[in-house]
Amino acid sequence: MNVDGGKRGLRRWLLCTTLQGNAPTHPWGGSILWLNWQRRGDFQDLLRQTVPGQALATLGWSHISPETLTSHVAFVNMFFTTPWLSFDAFVVEPAQTLPAVHDFAELQRRALEDFLHAQIAERLRAEPDEPQPLRLWIDGPAAGYASRKAAVAALEDHVLRPAVGRLRPVDKAIAHRTSGTRGLQLANLLLSAALAAWQDSSLNAPRRALQNAIATHLGWPNLRTTSRPEDTKFNLRLGAPTERSRTATQLPLFDPLPSSRTARAAKASRPT
Repeated sequence: MNVDGGKRGLRRWLLCTTLQGNAPTHPWGGSILWLNWQRRGDFQDLLRQTVPGQALATLGWSHISPETLTSHVAFVNMFFTTPWLSFDAFVVEPAQTLPAVHDFAELQRRALEDFLHAQIAERLRAEPDEPQPLRLWIDGPAAGYASRKAAVAALEDHVLRPAVGRLRPVDKAIAHRTSGTRGLQLANLLLSAALAAWQDSSLNAPRRALQNAIATHLGWPNLRTTSRPEDTKFNLRLGAPTERSRTATQLPLFDPLPSSRTARAAKASRPT
């Protein structure tokens, strides 16, 4: 699904970055909420207009209930109706072949860093003549880093420097707590809804209703699918980078390539 505005045309980006999943036996993944840096105040204003003040404290996948469903659906609707917000995510299934890394948490962090690098490098390559300062927000401990300071150092060393060739003074990784940081909360909420679809876990009715609200916006039957390469608003890839890439011109590889899971299945079923 293409929504005019999407990620295109932004000249300074804020990337709210999240990582979820703590076991290699279950689907896990990472996500980026893209926000125009100059629109941070607009984002907060929209949220206050959309979600009642008392409900702001209970936004998140773990807080979805019959009493909070309306607020969560409004939060999702705000995302889809706001052209300068967009979302990228990857989901890794347990059966996927991954690099041999003894520490699962380290493997996840590498995948997230390479995913960030791939997305940023793609954007910089698409608009090479525009000044495009970058801000990365992350809750380090929530993403598996030892501390917020360690997360900032890793993103600057492994993502920003390679993506732009050096660490420019305008580019920064900034530590934030997910609780109270609405951009991180929205990124977490969208990723949680997608991961739950791939986990085949039983969900209560409010969580299924929120998944259905997201799928309806996308025109998908459910969230257990992947986006098409031309999509710009909500992008879900199956698989994580399979090799590390630390230069501005080389992107990490994904397996399989981002494409429609439904289309692949239909193609495979055609008679030869």
